[in-house]
Amino acid sequence: MLTDTSPPTHPPQTQAARHFSDSIAVAGVLPGSRSFGRDDLLAMADVRSGPATIQCYSGRHVRDLGGMRGVRLTALLDAAGMQSLPRAACKRLVIAALAGDGYACLFTWHELYNTPVGEGAIVMVEQDGVALPPSAGGLQLVSLADLRLGPRQASAVNRIEVHGWQAACRQAS
Repeated sequence: MLTDTSPPTHPPQTQAARHFSDSIAVAGVLPGSRSFGRDDLLAMADVRSGPATIQCYSGRHVRDLGGMRGVRLTALLDAAGMQSLPRAACKRLVIAALAGDGYACLFTWHELYNTPVGEGAIVMVEQDGVALPPSAGGLQLVSLADLRLGPRQASAVNRIEVHGWQAACRQAS
C-alpha cells in the first residue's frame, strides 16, 4: 500500500480561521444603514463582562470566556437610526446577527429594548484585554442573558439585518 508522505499544499484550517470579520454592516429597514470598522467598535466598546461559559442547548460545554469587552447590539442599532423609527413599527422588527459561515442569531425588538437580553447582547471586540484574533473569527456576538449561551453566540459576525416581521416571513417562504 502506498502512503503519500508529502506535506499538504494548504495546511488545514479551523472553521474560525476560514471565517473572519473585523467590521460589521448594519442594514435593513433602518434609516441610517452603515458599517462599523474595528476602530469604530473599539471606541464604542463600553460593556465589560465575564467570565462566562458557552454551552449548547443540550448543556454540552463548548468553551469558557474570560473577561470580555464589547458593544451592545442596541448601540449599533441606535447608531444606524433605530430610535428614529415609529415605535409601532419597531414592535414588529426582527434582528439577525449574521456570521461569516451563515449562522444567524435572531432577536426581536422587544427582547433587545424591553428585557435584560438587550443589556447582554454584545459584539465582543476583546477577550482578556486582547483583540479577538483571526483564529477566533474576529468579532463575536454573545447573548449573555440567555440561559444557555451557545445557541445565540457566533464568531466572525459581519452583518446585522433588521426586517419587519411580515417581510421576514415572506423571505423565508
